[in-house]
Amino acid sequence: MPLYGPPQYGPELYGTGGSVDALQDFLNEMGKKRDSTPRVVVEHIDMTGVVTDISRYYESGGNITREKERAPDEIQAGDFDLTLFNHDDKFSEYKVGSLFYGAQYHFSRIRISAGFLLPNGSVVTMPMCLGYIDELNAHSDESKVTLRCRDLMHRVIDEALHLRPSEETPTPGGANAGDGTCSDVKTRPFSTVNENWTLTCTTPGADGVALFSVVGSVSGSIGPATSGTEFVSTSRGIKFTLTAGDIPWGAGDSFTFQTFQRPQWTQYNPAKIIWSVLTGYNYDTNTQEVWSGSVLDLDHTQDDTNPDIDYASFVLAVDQLAEFVLTGFVDYDEPAQDFLQSLLLLFLGSLYTDADGRVVLKTWVPSMEGTARVFAGSEQVTELGYSRTVNEIINYVRVNYKKTQTWEFSGDTVVYDGWFVFKDAASILKYGKLSEEYTSRWYMSGGTHVQDFGTRLLSRYAEPPLVIEFVTKADGLLSEIGEKIYISDEKWGFDMAAAEVSKIVKNLDSKPLKIEIAARRDTSMDTVYGYLGSRTSEGDGVSPQAANWASASAQDKQFCYIGHGYKMY
Repeated sequence: MPLYGPPQYGPELYGTGGSVDALQDFLNEMGKKRDSTPRVVVEHIDMTGVVTDISRYYESGGNITREKERAPDEIQAGDFDLTLFNHDDKFSEYKVGSLFYGAQYHFSRIRISAGFLLPNGSVVTMPMCLGYIDELNAHSDESKVTLRCRDLMHRVIDEALHLRPSEETPTPGGANAGDGTCSDVKTRPFSTVNENWTLTCTTPGADGVALFSVVGSVSGSIGPATSGTEFVSTSRGIKFTLTAGDIPWGAGDSFTFQTFQRPQWTQYNPAKIIWSVLTGYNYDTNTQEVWSGSVLDLDHTQDDTNPDIDYASFVLAVDQLAEFVLTGFVDYDEPAQDFLQSLLLLFLGSLYTDADGRVVLKTWVPSMEGTARVFAGSEQVTELGYSRTVNEIINYVRVNYKKTQTWEFSGDTVVYDGWFVFKDAASILKYGKLSEEYTSRWYMSGGTHVQDFGTRLLSRYAEPPLVIEFVTKADGLLSEIGEKIYISDEKWGFDMAAAEVSKIVKNLDSKPLKIEIAARRDTSMDTVYGYLGSRTSEGDGVSPQAANWASASAQDKQFCYIGHGYKMY
C-alpha cells in the first residue's frame, strides 16, 4: 500500500495561458544565459493527500543537498530546512483555523518546485525535492516557523528488519510441576518455516533423565529432547536447551512457541531482493511475501504512478544485474541500512531519492549512450575547480565470503570459508599498497559475485578519481545524482569530459540562483564504446584474449562481449 496519496509528476503550469509543451518551456527558460532567480513554489501535502499552496509564506530555505555514497558501501539520506512567515498564524498549530490545527503534520510532506514566469503570464515549474516534516520550530522573537524535512531514505535506513518475534520465546505450561526453563530458540535460514511447536515431558526427572517430545504443526514429531542437553534439528531449523530446576520435571510439563520463516532468497537478482525488502512484495509475481511483516512497506505498484519508488530505475537495474543470482537472508534485528549496503556493495550501487521524493536504484556507472547536459562557458558556470586525492585509492582488496552453501543457526558465528585477493600492481607501484577488506554473507556458485565486485572496485579506485566541482545557475536545476554530464573548461583543459554527478546542492533562496555540482570521473569511465569480438583468443594479440570480464585486460575491456555473461555497464 502507498505511504501517501498519488504524486504529481512532471512540469506544472500556474496562471493563465498555459503552454502546449510545459517541459520544453521550462528547458528553454533554464538554458538562457543570464542571471536568473526562479519562482519557488512550496506546497504542503497532508496525510490524506490534500495539497495546499503555501508559497506566499516562503521566506528562505528549501536548499536541497543530494549526495551519492562517499564510500562504496555507504548510503546517504538528505534533509532541508524551510523558514515560513507566520504573521497570520497560518502555522500556529494551537490556533483554530491554522493549517496544522488538530492535524498530524509530523510526517506530512513538503514539496518544493522551481520555475519561470513565461511571456504569456503563466509560470511553469518542475519539482525539486520532497521531504517529510519531522520537526517544527516556532521563533520566539519574530513571527516565523522553521520546518525540518527529511527525505524517504531516512525512514529506510532508520528501520530494523526481521525483529525477533516474541512468539519465538518458549512459554511454560500453566500447570507445570517442575520449575525448569527452556532457552531462547535458535532458528536457521532455509530450514525454519512458519510453525507452532509443543514440547511435552514424557519421562519425568532431572537433567539427563527427563525426556520431552518435540512436535511441530508442520514437521510432526522430531524428538525426543533430553533435559540438560542441547536439542538440534538442522533440517527443521530449531535449536534449544531444556534445563531442570530445583523441582524436577513432571510428566506433562510443557512449553509452546512458534517459529517464522525469515526473509530469504535463493538464486535471485539483487535488485529484485532490494525491491522485496522495500515493499514486502515479490518483484516477479507482485504478490505479498510470506514474511512481509518483517521488512519495509513502501508502495509496490509496478509503474510510474508509484509514489514511493522510481519503478523504472529498478527495471533497468534488474536488467543490468541479470547475471547476479544471489542466495542469502535477513538476520534478526538487522538494520535496513546494513542489509541494503551489503547488496549495494557487490555492484557498487547507489540508493537515493529523486526530485519527486521517490527511492531510486542505480548501478555503479551511468549510461554513456544518449544525450547529456553540457556545462561550459562563463555565462552560466561561475566557478570551477577540481581535486584528485590518494585518500580514495584502493589497489589491494581482500574479500571474505561463503564459498559453500551452509547456513548457521541464529546467534552462531558465521563461517566464511572462501576468500579472494585482488590487486593492481601498477597502482601499488605508484602509490604504495592501499588496502581494504570486505566480508560478504551472500552466496553465489563459484564466488562469481565477489570476483566481479573485487575487479570492479579496483577498476574504479586504483587511480585517484577526478572530482570536478563547479557552481552554475539555472541550467543545473534538473541535474540529478547519478546522471552523466559533459564538462568543458579552457583553464583546466577539460574538453567534453564525461563525468557522473555525485553531489548537487540547489540553493533555491540565493539571488541569483546558485547550484553547486560535484561530478566524478573514474578511470573506468574512459570506455565509452566497444568493438565486437569473439569469446576466445583470435591469436592476433589485439582482439579479446580473455574468457571473461574478471580476467580481461584494459585492452580486452574495449571490446563488446555478446552473450558473454557480463555487461559493460
